[in-house]
Amino acid sequence: MNIIQISIEKPTAVVAAIFMTIVLGFIALERIPIQLAPDVNKPVITVSTWWYGASPYEIEREIVNRQEEVLRGIEGAKKLTAKAQEGRSEVTIEFDTTTNMDRALLLVSNRLNQIEGYPEEAGEPWLDTAGLDDNAIAWFILTKTEGNERDIAAYGDIVEDIIQDRIERVPGVARTTA
Repeated sequence: MNIIQISIEKPTAVVAAIFMTIVLGFIALERIPIQLAPDVNKPVITVSTWWYGASPYEIEREIVNRQEEVLRGIEGAKKLTAKAQEGRSEVTIEFDTTTNMDRALLLVSNRLNQIEGYPEEAGEPWLDTAGLDDNAIAWFILTKTEGNERDIAAYGDIVEDIIQDRIERVPGVARTTA
């Protein structure tokens, strides 16, 4: 049979087929993810060290240079960048996408433990695995209720010790700050 002859003899079936194709097309458009390039977060470890009151030159000489020296050549690292600011240093290590980040974090931590002789006023290096593209997806704001005369700053320990601790335990949470 000819498709044109069937279309003329059964117009209701043709209209129903066209309508079903349109409806199924909209359902597919809504449910099937369309992505030209996959989202690939660059695996990054950032080492931050605070030294309040120190100039960028002192931080570079006493902290950044030592950290760069021990972190150079770490397995899987593609790029190592560092910057020294007033009171703070930041060393960023970018890894291959195939790198096991748990192992890389352990390697970075072990290498940083080899550094001796940090200035007394400098804090311990702080490791962060959140990537450059990670942004906050949730904000929690603590406010006083009516009739509460207690200073909001008095709740700081509760937020840091209880609330922040519980949020950090949630699988998939990369970082919390209070």
